[in-house]
Amino acid sequence: MNAIVLASTVHFQRFGNPTTQTTRVTIERAVEENSAIRPILSAEVHLVLVTFLTAACLFVGTMGIVSNVLVILTYSKLGFSETINISYLVLAISDLCSSVIRCWGAICFVFIVTEANVPFDPSSLPVPTSFYPAQGFEKTTAFVTAFIAFERCLCVQFPLHVKTIVTKRKTVYSIVIIFLLGFLPSNLIHMVYPLKWVFSPSKNRTILAMVPLETPVRYILQRALLAYYGTVLHFTALIAVWICTIFLAVGLKKKASIRKENLMHPNNGTSDKQKERRVIKTVFLLAITYLACSIPAAATMLVPQFEPEFSTTRGLARISRVCHMLSLLITQLNSSTNLFIFLHTGSKFRRTCFALFIK
Repeated sequence: MNAIVLASTVHFQRFGNPTTQTTRVTIERAVEENSAIRPILSAEVHLVLVTFLTAACLFVGTMGIVSNVLVILTYSKLGFSETINISYLVLAISDLCSSVIRCWGAICFVFIVTEANVPFDPSSLPVPTSFYPAQGFEKTTAFVTAFIAFERCLCVQFPLHVKTIVTKRKTVYSIVIIFLLGFLPSNLIHMVYPLKWVFSPSKNRTILAMVPLETPVRYILQRALLAYYGTVLHFTALIAVWICTIFLAVGLKKKASIRKENLMHPNNGTSDKQKERRVIKTVFLLAITYLACSIPAAATMLVPQFEPEFSTTRGLARISRVCHMLSLLITQLNSSTNLFIFLHTGSKFRRTCFALFIK
């Protein structure tokens, strides 16, 4: 069974998808009949779900592109007198890149594109040009979110010294390091996915495709990248955001009890307190949204450790594939919601954003 699945996978990677949906289903049925393990989902249902999730990824990605462009334009107008504005801008840039790359991957799976008479194989492109780069930007987004939450923790715990602890230079350096650790390693995948001219039987012509090298280096590199992004960075960022959010909540509770003792001066620094509350509310919403959107992806990574059948080469292969696509869609939502959070919590951001549409 594994040999059959591997052969069909190599066929898809090298020569593109079949020309019609009927052909796709027919091939999958043939694989089923020669397999010892019967998938739970039928080929027809699996194809419908994959098609729907691909279209949903394309829609959410487009929404993420539009919303993050608006965030970037708005913060460019607001300026960067405060260090947190720099972090917000970088967060939007990372989310924009992630949305663009995810859209590109979804487009490569669209039937119209795969059936088009183009001189390259769209089905060979998503893994090296979409999956791994998107992982890099999504983990960059995760650590920028953790950095923003950490910065707010410092503001709450050390309000008198935070301007010397968190400076613009330190913020820029931290963000550069996050980008280097998050996005840069994903480019290593291109070392084992070179462009080659191959003959496509379905198109009866020679086309350009990214053909994976059949060498041990490729498998080692892929496993290393999957472990790095799927386990190390994913759970490190998840834990970091959780810890920073908890410390931020505890710090706010302490600060609230201290403020009760200063009721004799209710108007002292009221505007600054309101501004601080809005910023902290924004950070809370960003952190909670990230945590909510990351839990499904974490679950799909942990389940195969306890249920070996939940993999791409066993009886639950199609359910596994659908669950992974659904978790990626939910993760992608995290890159599309920042605009709505900023509009909800920031009156100045809201006015500046609306002014972009007014001459």
